[in-house]
Amino acid sequence: MTIPSPFQVRPAEPTDADLTFIVSTYDATLPFLASIGNHEQWGSIPFSQRGDFSTETLTQLHHSEENRLTDTSHSSGLRIFIVEREYHDEPLDAESSQHLRIEADGRRYLPVGFAQTRENWVPSYVKSQSHLPIPDIEREEFVYLEVIVTDSRVGGLRRGAGAALMNGIREYGRSRGKRAFWVDSWGGSERRLVRYYENQGFKAVGDWSHERINKSPWLGTLMYIDI
Repeated sequence: MTIPSPFQVRPAEPTDADLTFIVSTYDATLPFLASIGNHEQWGSIPFSQRGDFSTETLTQLHHSEENRLTDTSHSSGLRIFIVEREYHDEPLDAESSQHLRIEADGRRYLPVGFAQTRENWVPSYVKSQSHLPIPDIEREEFVYLEVIVTDSRVGGLRRGAGAALMNGIREYGRSRGKRAFWVDSWGGSERRLVRYYENQGFKAVGDWSHERINKSPWLGTLMYIDI
């Protein structure tokens, strides 16, 4: 018997609640990454303190909502999704409890992660790697996972949330007539994140590194899965 998933994936909205959740989840990820030896992945400066990051994130939320409502492709078809699970009084810290969403019927949902995708798009730092088998944005139909983050503050309640997000994105891609799902993974820390994506069915097609000012090189692996 198939056990139903405890997660549901919904479109993010340009609201204070979703904006606060996304930015605070980015911030909370940094000490978690440092604790597992991945401090080089995203650095140590909180995202909320990086210039206009919050304002830019709100703009992206508006673009995502516009694309959803009008079936357009502003900002290369940018879409942002939030994964959440019904909340049953599990222990939460004060900050996480502020993100609970209450439905009209009284059910409570806890956001535990988010993802950002674009269509027929490849980031410039990947495009610059001429040795990689980069998908053709003019001829191929694909979804690109720009970022995916689960909320380290909720402990075990996020277990499986990343897989649920990726399954939701694959379903979204099918509905859009896409044929492949691409992602670039952090390749450092003994390739633990690469192995995670491989366990989700992704195939690695090439590695690269690029220099960063006053930092060690960023190690990357390009991966894809058929939709």
